[in-house]
Amino acid sequence: MLYSLTLIDYAIDFHKPFSDQIKQLNPLTYSEDTRMSIIDKKGNVIADTDSQDVSKNHLDRQEIQEALKYRIGYAQRKSETTGKNTLYAAYYHQDYIIRLSIPYNGIIDYIPSLIPALSISAIVSFVIALLLSRRLAYRISRPILEIGKSLDCMTEDFRFDLKTYDYQEFNVIVETIHNLSHRLRKLMREVQLERLKINEILKQMNEGFVLLDENYKILSINAQAIRLLGHLEIYDSFLNCSQYPHIIDALKSNVYKQMLEIKIDDSIYACYISKIDLGTTLLFVDITASKKFEKMRNEFFSYVSHELKTPLTSIKGYSDLLAQNYIQDEKKKQQMLKKIQDEVNNISTLINDILMLSRIENMERKPEIISLNTNDIVNDVLESYAIEMKQHDIHIHYHSQNIIYRGDYQQIYTLFNNLIGNAIKITVRDTGIGIPLADQSRVFERFYRVDKGRSRQRGGTGLGLSIVKHIVSYYRGTIHLESELDKGTTIDIVLPQILLEV
Repeated sequence: MLYSLTLIDYAIDFHKPFSDQIKQLNPLTYSEDTRMSIIDKKGNVIADTDSQDVSKNHLDRQEIQEALKYRIGYAQRKSETTGKNTLYAAYYHQDYIIRLSIPYNGIIDYIPSLIPALSISAIVSFVIALLLSRRLAYRISRPILEIGKSLDCMTEDFRFDLKTYDYQEFNVIVETIHNLSHRLRKLMREVQLERLKINEILKQMNEGFVLLDENYKILSINAQAIRLLGHLEIYDSFLNCSQYPHIIDALKSNVYKQMLEIKIDDSIYACYISKIDLGTTLLFVDITASKKFEKMRNEFFSYVSHELKTPLTSIKGYSDLLAQNYIQDEKKKQQMLKKIQDEVNNISTLINDILMLSRIENMERKPEIISLNTNDIVNDVLESYAIEMKQHDIHIHYHSQNIIYRGDYQQIYTLFNNLIGNAIKITVRDTGIGIPLADQSRVFERFYRVDKGRSRQRGGTGLGLSIVKHIVSYYRGTIHLESELDKGTTIDIVLPQILLEV
Protein backbone atom coordinates (compact mmCIF):
# COMPACT_ATOMS: atom_id res chain seq x y z
CA MET A 1 0.00 0.00 0.00
CA LEU A 2 2.85 2.38 0.70
CA TYR A 3 4.10 1.78 -2.81
CA SER A 4 0.63 2.67 -4.22
CA LEU A 5 0.53 5.83 -2.10
CA THR A 6 3.90 6.88 -3.44
CA LEU A 7 2.76 6.38 -7.02
CA ILE A 8 -0.43 8.35 -6.45
CA ASP A 9 1.47 11.19 -4.80
CA TYR A 10 3.78 11.31 -7.76
CA ALA A 11 0.92 11.25 -10.33
CA ILE A 12 -1.60 13.64 -8.71
CA ASP A 13 -1.73 17.29 -9.68
CA PHE A 14 -2.51 19.37 -6.61
CA HIS A 15 -3.41 22.41 -8.76
CA LYS A 16 -6.39 20.72 -10.44
CA PRO A 17 -9.65 19.54 -8.91
CA PHE A 18 -9.22 16.28 -7.13
CA SER A 19 -12.71 15.06 -8.04
CA ASP A 20 -11.74 15.06 -11.72
CA GLN A 21 -8.47 13.13 -11.08
CA ILE A 22 -9.51 10.57 -8.49
CA LYS A 23 -11.22 8.22 -10.92
CA GLN A 24 -8.17 8.35 -13.20
CA LEU A 25 -5.84 7.58 -10.29
CA ASN A 26 -7.82 4.60 -9.08
CA PRO A 27 -5.88 2.05 -11.26
CA LEU A 28 -2.78 2.96 -9.22
CA THR A 29 -4.36 1.65 -6.05
CA TYR A 30 -3.58 -1.64 -4.36
CA SER A 31 -6.62 -3.46 -5.93
CA GLU A 32 -10.05 -2.88 -7.36
CA ASP A 33 -11.50 -3.06 -3.85
CA THR A 34 -9.26 -0.27 -2.67
CA ARG A 35 -10.94 2.97 -1.69
CA MET A 36 -9.01 6.22 -2.17
CA SER A 37 -9.71 9.45 -0.32
CA ILE A 38 -8.08 12.90 -0.43
CA ILE A 39 -8.36 14.77 2.88
CA ASP A 40 -7.05 18.18 3.89
CA LYS A 41 -5.09 18.69 7.08
CA LYS A 42 -8.23 19.77 8.91
CA GLY A 43 -9.83 16.38 8.32
CA ASN A 44 -12.30 17.35 5.61
CA VAL A 45 -12.80 14.88 2.74
CA ILE A 46 -12.17 16.72 -0.51
CA ALA A 47 -12.49 13.77 -2.87
CA ASP A 48 -13.33 10.09 -2.54
CA THR A 49 -13.83 7.17 -4.90
CA ASP A 50 -16.95 6.37 -2.88
CA SER A 51 -19.44 9.26 -2.71
CA GLN A 52 -20.81 7.97 0.62
CA ASP A 53 -19.75 9.38 3.98
CA VAL A 54 -17.69 12.26 2.52
CA SER A 55 -19.28 14.87 4.74
CA LYS A 56 -17.87 13.53 7.99
CA ASN A 57 -14.66 15.01 9.42
CA HIS A 58 -11.82 12.46 9.64
CA LEU A 59 -9.36 14.46 11.72
CA ASP A 60 -9.83 12.16 14.71
CA ARG A 61 -9.00 9.03 12.75
CA GLN A 62 -5.84 7.22 13.87
CA GLU A 63 -4.24 7.02 10.41
CA ILE A 64 -4.85 10.77 9.85
CA GLN A 65 -3.24 11.72 13.18
CA GLU A 66 -0.17 9.52 12.50
CA ALA A 67 0.21 10.91 8.95
CA LEU A 68 0.11 14.47 10.25
CA LYS A 69 2.80 13.58 12.81
CA TYR A 70 4.96 11.08 10.96
CA ARG A 71 3.96 11.66 7.28
CA ILE A 72 2.73 8.05 7.12
CA GLY A 73 -0.01 6.52 9.20
CA TYR A 74 -1.71 3.15 9.55
CA ALA A 75 -4.89 1.93 11.26
CA GLN A 76 -7.06 -1.14 11.42
CA ARG A 77 -10.75 -1.00 12.38
CA LYS A 78 -14.25 -1.79 11.28
CA SER A 79 -15.48 0.61 8.60
CA GLU A 80 -18.55 2.67 9.55
CA THR A 81 -19.62 2.77 5.89
CA THR A 82 -19.19 -0.88 4.85
CA GLY A 83 -19.20 -2.57 8.25
CA LYS A 84 -16.11 -4.63 7.28
CA ASN A 85 -12.70 -4.92 8.91
CA THR A 86 -10.59 -2.53 6.97
CA LEU A 87 -6.91 -1.62 6.74
CA TYR A 88 -6.16 2.12 6.35
CA ALA A 89 -2.95 3.75 5.08
CA ALA A 90 -2.46 7.55 4.89
CA TYR A 91 0.24 9.68 3.28
CA TYR A 92 0.60 13.42 4.06
CA HIS A 93 2.01 15.72 1.37
CA GLN A 94 1.56 19.40 0.46
CA ASP A 95 -1.25 20.12 2.93
CA TYR A 96 -3.25 17.11 1.75
CA ILE A 97 -3.56 13.54 2.93
CA ILE A 98 -3.96 10.67 0.50
CA ARG A 99 -5.66 7.70 2.17
CA LEU A 100 -6.18 4.18 0.92
CA SER A 101 -8.45 1.61 2.57
CA ILE A 102 -8.98 -2.03 1.72
CA PRO A 103 -11.03 -4.77 3.42
CA TYR A 104 -9.16 -7.73 4.86
CA ASN A 105 -11.02 -10.12 2.58
CA GLY A 106 -9.74 -8.09 -0.33
CA ILE A 107 -6.20 -8.69 0.74
CA ILE A 108 -6.87 -12.39 1.11
CA ASP A 109 -8.53 -12.51 -2.32
CA TYR A 110 -5.53 -10.69 -3.78
CA ILE A 111 -3.00 -13.13 -2.41
CA PRO A 112 -3.54 -15.87 -5.08
CA SER A 113 -2.81 -13.32 -7.76
CA LEU A 114 0.47 -12.55 -6.00
CA ILE A 115 1.65 -16.16 -5.75
CA PRO A 116 3.20 -16.36 -9.25
CA ALA A 117 4.99 -13.06 -8.77
CA LEU A 118 6.11 -14.07 -5.31
CA SER A 119 7.27 -17.45 -6.57
CA ILE A 120 9.26 -15.89 -9.39
CA SER A 121 10.68 -13.35 -6.96
CA ALA A 122 11.59 -16.13 -4.54
CA ILE A 123 13.28 -18.18 -7.26
CA VAL A 124 15.15 -15.17 -8.60
CA SER A 125 16.12 -14.22 -5.06
CA PHE A 126 17.30 -17.76 -4.35
CA VAL A 127 19.38 -17.89 -7.52
CA ILE A 128 20.87 -14.49 -6.78
CA ALA A 129 21.54 -15.50 -3.15
CA LEU A 130 23.12 -18.77 -4.30
CA LEU A 131 25.40 -17.00 -6.76
CA LEU A 132 26.32 -14.36 -4.22
CA SER A 133 26.91 -16.95 -1.52
CA ARG A 134 29.13 -19.02 -3.80
CA ARG A 135 31.07 -15.94 -4.77
CA LEU A 136 31.33 -14.88 -1.15
CA ALA A 137 32.30 -18.40 -0.08
CA TYR A 138 35.01 -18.50 -2.75
CA ARG A 139 36.34 -15.12 -1.66
CA ILE A 140 36.42 -16.38 1.93
CA SER A 141 37.76 -19.86 1.24
CA ARG A 142 40.40 -18.80 -1.31
CA PRO A 143 42.64 -17.09 1.30
CA ILE A 144 42.27 -20.12 3.60
CA LEU A 145 43.29 -22.47 0.77
CA GLU A 146 46.22 -20.22 -0.15
CA ILE A 147 47.40 -20.08 3.48
CA GLY A 148 47.14 -23.87 3.75
CA LYS A 149 49.09 -24.34 0.50
CA SER A 150 51.78 -21.93 1.67
CA LEU A 151 52.08 -23.82 4.96
CA ASP A 152 52.45 -27.10 3.05
CA CYS A 153 55.32 -25.55 1.08
CA MET A 154 57.02 -24.35 4.25
CA THR A 155 60.83 -24.66 4.20
CA GLU A 156 62.89 -26.40 6.87
CA ASP A 157 63.59 -23.07 8.52
CA PHE A 158 59.85 -22.23 8.71
CA ARG A 159 59.83 -19.71 5.86
CA PHE A 160 56.86 -19.27 3.48
CA ASP A 161 55.24 -16.63 1.26
CA LEU A 162 51.91 -15.16 2.39
CA LYS A 163 50.28 -12.12 0.79
CA THR A 164 47.81 -9.62 2.20
CA TYR A 165 44.06 -9.91 1.62
CA ASP A 166 41.02 -7.66 1.41
CA TYR A 167 39.61 -9.02 4.64
CA GLN A 168 41.33 -7.69 7.74
CA GLU A 169 40.52 -10.90 9.59
CA PHE A 170 42.75 -12.91 7.21
CA ASN A 171 45.52 -10.35 7.49
CA VAL A 172 45.42 -10.84 11.26
CA ILE A 173 45.81 -14.61 10.72
CA VAL A 174 48.69 -14.04 8.25
CA GLU A 175 50.44 -11.71 10.70
CA THR A 176 49.99 -14.25 13.51
CA ILE A 177 51.49 -17.02 11.34
CA HIS A 178 54.45 -14.77 10.44
CA ASN A 179 55.06 -14.05 14.12
CA LEU A 180 54.89 -17.76 14.98
CA SER A 181 57.29 -18.52 12.12
CA HIS A 182 59.76 -15.94 13.43
CA ARG A 183 59.53 -17.35 16.97
CA LEU A 184 59.99 -20.90 15.66
CA ARG A 185 63.09 -19.88 13.69
CA LYS A 186 64.48 -18.18 16.78
CA LEU A 187 63.82 -21.25 18.92
CA MET A 188 65.38 -23.51 16.28
CA ARG A 189 68.51 -21.35 16.20
CA GLU A 190 68.72 -21.51 19.99
CA VAL A 191 68.26 -25.30 19.93
CA GLN A 192 70.91 -25.70 17.23
CA LEU A 193 73.30 -23.47 19.18
CA GLU A 194 72.76 -25.49 22.35
CA ARG A 195 73.25 -28.69 20.36
CA LEU A 196 76.56 -27.37 18.97
CA LYS A 197 77.67 -26.40 22.47
CA ILE A 198 76.81 -29.83 23.84
CA ASN A 199 78.54 -31.59 20.93
CA GLU A 200 81.65 -29.44 21.40
CA ILE A 201 81.66 -30.16 25.13
CA LEU A 202 81.29 -33.88 24.44
CA LYS A 203 84.19 -33.72 21.96
CA GLN A 204 86.47 -32.00 24.46
CA MET A 205 85.57 -34.34 27.33
CA ASN A 206 88.20 -36.78 28.45
CA GLU A 207 85.41 -38.92 29.79
CA GLY A 208 83.30 -41.22 27.66
CA PHE A 209 79.62 -40.24 27.41
CA VAL A 210 76.67 -42.22 26.04
CA LEU A 211 72.98 -41.22 25.96
CA LEU A 212 70.40 -43.98 25.51
CA ASP A 213 66.67 -43.83 24.89
CA GLU A 214 64.04 -45.91 26.67
CA ASN A 215 64.83 -48.90 24.43
CA TYR A 216 68.60 -48.61 25.08
CA LYS A 217 69.31 -47.26 21.58
CA ILE A 218 72.19 -44.80 21.32
CA LEU A 219 71.06 -41.19 20.89
CA SER A 220 74.46 -39.58 21.47
CA ILE A 221 78.01 -40.85 21.93
CA ASN A 222 81.34 -39.02 21.95
CA ALA A 223 84.66 -40.08 20.46
CA GLN A 224 86.12 -41.11 23.83
CA ALA A 225 83.24 -43.53 24.45
CA ILE A 226 83.67 -45.01 20.96
CA ARG A 227 87.39 -45.49 21.68
CA LEU A 228 86.60 -47.30 24.93
CA LEU A 229 83.61 -49.38 23.86
CA GLY A 230 84.41 -50.08 20.24
CA HIS A 231 82.75 -48.93 17.05
CA LEU A 232 79.23 -47.84 17.98
CA GLU A 233 76.96 -45.56 15.99
CA ILE A 234 73.81 -43.52 16.59
CA TYR A 235 70.64 -45.64 16.90
CA ASP A 236 72.65 -48.81 17.54
CA SER A 237 71.35 -50.88 20.42
CA PHE A 238 73.69 -50.74 23.41
CA LEU A 239 72.49 -54.21 24.37
CA ASN A 240 74.62 -55.55 21.51
CA CYS A 241 77.74 -54.43 23.39
CA SER A 242 78.31 -57.95 24.67
CA GLN A 243 81.87 -57.36 25.93
CA TYR A 244 80.51 -55.68 29.07
CA PRO A 245 77.60 -57.86 30.23
CA HIS A 246 77.65 -56.44 33.76
CA ILE A 247 76.88 -52.98 32.34
CA ILE A 248 73.91 -54.43 30.45
CA ASP A 249 72.70 -56.14 33.62
CA ALA A 250 72.93 -52.82 35.46
CA LEU A 251 70.94 -51.07 32.70
CA LYS A 252 68.14 -53.62 32.99
CA SER A 253 67.92 -53.25 36.76
CA ASN A 254 65.56 -50.85 38.52
CA VAL A 255 68.37 -48.93 40.23
CA TYR A 256 68.37 -45.30 39.11
CA LYS A 257 71.99 -44.48 39.98
CA GLN A 258 74.87 -46.96 39.92
CA MET A 259 78.66 -47.01 39.72
CA LEU A 260 80.62 -49.88 38.24
CA GLU A 261 84.36 -50.37 37.94
CA ILE A 262 85.49 -51.85 34.66
CA LYS A 263 88.94 -52.56 33.30
CA ILE A 264 89.64 -51.51 29.72
CA ASP A 265 93.10 -52.45 28.47
CA ASP A 266 95.51 -51.36 31.25
CA SER A 267 93.23 -48.68 32.69
CA ILE A 268 90.46 -48.74 35.27
CA TYR A 269 87.24 -46.80 34.57
CA ALA A 270 84.30 -45.90 36.74
CA CYS A 271 81.03 -46.29 34.83
CA TYR A 272 78.34 -44.02 36.28
CA ILE A 273 74.84 -45.09 35.17
CA SER A 274 71.96 -42.65 35.69
CA LYS A 275 68.40 -43.22 34.57
CA ILE A 276 66.54 -40.08 33.45
CA ASP A 277 62.97 -39.40 32.32
CA LEU A 278 63.46 -40.37 28.68
CA GLY A 279 66.39 -42.75 28.85
CA THR A 280 69.75 -43.46 30.49
CA THR A 281 73.16 -41.78 30.60
CA LEU A 282 76.50 -43.54 30.93
CA LEU A 283 79.68 -41.70 31.97
CA PHE A 284 83.07 -43.43 31.82
CA VAL A 285 85.72 -41.78 34.04
CA ASP A 286 89.35 -42.88 34.12
CA ILE A 287 90.18 -43.62 37.77
CA THR A 288 93.50 -45.30 37.11
CA ALA A 289 95.44 -42.41 38.67
CA SER A 290 93.20 -42.28 41.73
CA LYS A 291 93.49 -46.03 42.16
CA LYS A 292 97.26 -45.74 41.83
CA PHE A 293 97.26 -42.87 44.32
CA GLU A 294 95.15 -44.91 46.70
CA LYS A 295 97.62 -47.77 46.38
CA MET A 296 100.54 -45.36 46.96
CA ARG A 297 98.77 -43.95 49.99
CA ASN A 298 98.27 -47.40 51.45
CA GLU A 299 101.89 -48.25 50.70
CA PHE A 300 102.93 -44.94 52.23
CA PHE A 301 101.25 -45.69 55.53
CA SER A 302 102.59 -49.22 55.40
CA TYR A 303 106.17 -47.99 54.78
CA VAL A 304 105.93 -45.27 57.43
CA SER A 305 104.55 -47.64 60.02
CA HIS A 306 107.25 -50.15 59.18
CA GLU A 307 110.04 -47.58 59.19
CA LEU A 308 108.89 -46.23 62.52
CA LYS A 309 108.15 -49.57 64.09
CA THR A 310 111.66 -51.00 63.54
CA PRO A 311 113.67 -48.20 65.21
CA LEU A 312 111.07 -47.76 67.93
CA THR A 313 111.32 -51.46 68.73
CA SER A 314 115.11 -51.14 68.99
CA ILE A 315 114.84 -48.01 71.14
CA LYS A 316 112.32 -49.70 73.44
CA GLY A 317 114.50 -52.81 73.78
CA TYR A 318 117.70 -50.93 74.52
CA SER A 319 115.97 -48.51 76.88
CA ASP A 320 114.34 -51.38 78.81
CA LEU A 321 117.70 -53.08 79.24
CA LEU A 322 119.27 -49.85 80.43
CA ALA A 323 116.36 -49.01 82.70
CA GLN A 324 116.41 -52.42 84.43
CA ASN A 325 120.18 -52.13 84.81
CA TYR A 326 120.83 -55.48 83.16
CA ILE A 327 123.97 -54.12 81.49
CA GLN A 328 126.81 -53.43 83.88
CA ASP A 329 129.57 -52.90 81.38
CA GLU A 330 129.94 -49.15 80.71
CA LYS A 331 131.27 -49.75 77.22
CA LYS A 332 128.19 -51.77 76.27
CA LYS A 333 125.97 -49.11 77.85
CA GLN A 334 127.57 -46.48 75.66
CA GLN A 335 127.11 -48.69 72.61
CA MET A 336 123.41 -49.09 73.39
CA LEU A 337 123.00 -45.34 73.94
CA LYS A 338 124.77 -44.78 70.61
CA LYS A 339 122.32 -47.15 68.87
CA ILE A 340 119.37 -45.45 70.55
CA GLN A 341 120.71 -42.10 69.36
CA ASP A 342 121.20 -43.43 65.83
CA GLU A 343 117.65 -44.78 65.72
CA VAL A 344 116.28 -41.47 67.03
CA ASN A 345 118.26 -39.67 64.33
CA ASN A 346 116.85 -42.06 61.72
CA ILE A 347 113.30 -41.37 62.94
CA SER A 348 113.99 -37.63 62.95
CA THR A 349 115.39 -37.79 59.43
CA LEU A 350 112.39 -39.81 58.24
CA ILE A 351 109.90 -37.36 59.75
CA ASN A 352 111.75 -34.35 58.31
CA ASP A 353 111.84 -35.94 54.85
CA ILE A 354 108.13 -36.75 55.02
CA LEU A 355 107.29 -33.19 56.09
CA MET A 356 109.53 -31.73 53.41
CA LEU A 357 108.01 -33.93 50.70
CA SER A 358 104.52 -32.94 51.88
CA ARG A 359 105.40 -29.23 51.77
CA ILE A 360 106.89 -29.56 48.31
CA GLU A 361 103.87 -31.43 46.97
CA ASN A 362 101.36 -29.03 48.52
CA MET A 363 103.50 -25.90 48.28
CA GLU A 364 102.41 -24.76 51.71
CA ARG A 365 105.33 -22.30 51.88
CA LYS A 366 105.65 -19.71 49.19
CA PRO A 367 109.15 -19.96 47.76
CA GLU A 368 111.44 -16.96 48.26
CA ILE A 369 112.98 -16.46 44.83
CA ILE A 370 116.42 -14.84 45.06
CA SER A 371 119.70 -14.90 43.10
CA LEU A 372 121.76 -17.93 44.14
CA ASN A 373 125.36 -18.95 43.43
CA THR A 374 125.29 -22.67 42.68
CA ASN A 375 128.95 -23.17 43.72
CA ASP A 376 128.20 -21.70 47.16
CA ILE A 377 125.23 -24.04 47.60
CA VAL A 378 127.30 -27.08 46.58
CA ASN A 379 130.04 -26.07 49.04
CA ASP A 380 127.43 -25.68 51.83
CA VAL A 381 126.13 -29.17 51.11
CA LEU A 382 129.59 -30.73 51.01
CA GLU A 383 130.46 -29.03 54.26
CA SER A 384 127.45 -30.68 55.93
CA TYR A 385 128.79 -34.09 54.79
CA ALA A 386 132.39 -33.40 55.79
CA ILE A 387 132.40 -35.69 58.86
CA GLU A 388 130.66 -38.57 57.07
CA MET A 389 132.97 -38.32 54.06
CA LYS A 390 136.01 -38.34 56.38
CA GLN A 391 134.73 -41.39 58.24
CA HIS A 392 134.22 -43.34 55.03
CA ASP A 393 137.28 -41.90 53.25
CA ILE A 394 135.13 -40.40 50.46
CA HIS A 395 136.47 -37.74 48.15
CA ILE A 396 134.21 -35.71 45.84
CA HIS A 397 135.48 -33.87 42.80
CA TYR A 398 133.11 -31.65 40.85
CA HIS A 399 133.46 -29.31 37.93
CA SER A 400 130.94 -26.50 37.73
CA GLN A 401 130.64 -23.06 36.20
CA ASN A 402 130.02 -20.19 38.58
CA ILE A 403 126.28 -19.87 37.79
CA ILE A 404 123.87 -17.30 39.23
CA TYR A 405 120.46 -19.02 39.50
CA ARG A 406 117.04 -17.61 40.44
CA GLY A 407 115.27 -19.80 42.98
CA ASP A 408 114.49 -20.60 46.62
CA TYR A 409 117.64 -21.30 48.64
CA GLN A 410 116.10 -23.98 50.85
CA GLN A 411 114.65 -25.89 47.89
CA ILE A 412 117.84 -25.75 45.80
CA TYR A 413 119.91 -26.67 48.85
CA THR A 414 117.59 -29.65 49.49
CA LEU A 415 117.93 -30.70 45.85
CA PHE A 416 121.72 -30.75 45.95
CA ASN A 417 121.76 -32.20 49.44
CA ASN A 418 119.60 -35.17 48.50
CA LEU A 419 121.44 -35.68 45.23
CA ILE A 420 124.89 -35.60 46.85
CA GLY A 421 123.66 -37.52 49.88
CA ASN A 422 122.24 -40.16 47.57
CA ALA A 423 125.49 -40.27 45.68
CA ILE A 424 127.33 -40.93 48.91
CA LYS A 425 124.88 -43.61 49.98
CA ILE A 426 124.72 -45.60 46.68
CA THR A 427 128.16 -44.66 45.40
CA VAL A 428 127.13 -42.65 42.31
CA ARG A 429 129.58 -42.49 39.40
CA ASP A 430 131.79 -45.10 38.00
CA THR A 431 132.91 -46.46 41.31
CA GLY A 432 129.40 -47.39 42.55
CA ILE A 433 127.54 -50.66 42.68
CA GLY A 434 124.93 -49.44 40.22
CA ILE A 435 121.15 -49.91 40.13
CA PRO A 436 119.48 -52.92 38.52
CA LEU A 437 117.50 -52.15 35.38
CA ALA A 438 114.26 -53.39 36.95
CA ASP A 439 114.62 -50.86 39.78
CA GLN A 440 115.65 -47.80 37.78
CA SER A 441 112.06 -46.79 36.93
CA ARG A 442 111.09 -46.81 40.62
CA VAL A 443 114.02 -45.14 42.39
CA PHE A 444 112.14 -41.83 42.46
CA GLU A 445 109.12 -43.35 44.26
CA ARG A 446 108.57 -42.74 47.94
CA PHE A 447 110.31 -45.16 50.30
CA TYR A 448 111.69 -47.21 47.42
CA ARG A 449 115.11 -48.68 48.19
CA VAL A 450 117.24 -50.83 45.92
CA ASP A 451 118.96 -52.47 48.89
CA LYS A 452 116.71 -52.05 51.90
CA GLY A 453 119.07 -53.58 54.41
CA ARG A 454 122.07 -51.55 53.27
CA SER A 455 120.05 -48.35 53.10
CA ARG A 456 118.74 -48.80 56.60
CA GLN A 457 122.27 -49.37 57.87
CA ARG A 458 123.35 -46.12 56.16
CA GLY A 459 120.39 -44.18 57.57
CA GLY A 460 118.39 -43.79 54.36
CA THR A 461 114.64 -43.05 54.41
CA GLY A 462 113.85 -43.81 50.78
CA LEU A 463 112.56 -40.27 50.23
CA GLY A 464 115.69 -38.43 49.04
CA LEU A 465 115.33 -38.94 45.28
CA SER A 466 111.55 -38.47 45.52
CA ILE A 467 112.16 -35.04 47.08
CA VAL A 468 114.70 -34.26 44.37
CA LYS A 469 112.24 -35.14 41.63
CA HIS A 470 109.48 -32.95 43.11
CA ILE A 471 111.79 -29.93 43.41
CA VAL A 472 113.07 -30.39 39.86
CA SER A 473 109.48 -30.66 38.61
CA TYR A 474 108.54 -27.45 40.44
CA TYR A 475 111.28 -25.57 38.59
CA ARG A 476 110.17 -27.20 35.30
CA GLY A 477 113.45 -29.05 35.07
CA THR A 478 114.28 -32.57 33.97
CA ILE A 479 115.97 -35.42 35.79
CA HIS A 480 117.54 -38.41 34.09
CA LEU A 481 119.15 -41.48 35.61
CA GLU A 482 121.56 -43.93 33.99
CA SER A 483 123.09 -46.84 35.87
CA GLU A 484 124.85 -50.12 35.25
CA LEU A 485 125.58 -52.79 37.79
CA ASP A 486 129.10 -52.73 39.18
CA LYS A 487 129.95 -49.66 37.08
CA GLY A 488 128.05 -46.83 38.71
CA THR A 489 125.18 -44.41 38.42
CA THR A 490 124.79 -41.00 36.76
CA ILE A 491 121.99 -38.61 37.50
CA ASP A 492 121.53 -35.61 35.21
CA ILE A 493 119.45 -32.65 36.28
CA VAL A 494 118.59 -29.69 34.00
CA LEU A 495 117.05 -26.52 35.44
CA PRO A 496 115.94 -24.09 32.72
CA GLN A 497 115.63 -20.90 34.76
CA ILE A 498 119.26 -19.75 34.55
CA LEU A 499 119.42 -15.96 34.32
CA LEU A 500 123.10 -15.09 34.30
CA GLU A 501 126.47 -16.80 33.90
CA VAL A 502 129.65 -15.11 35.19
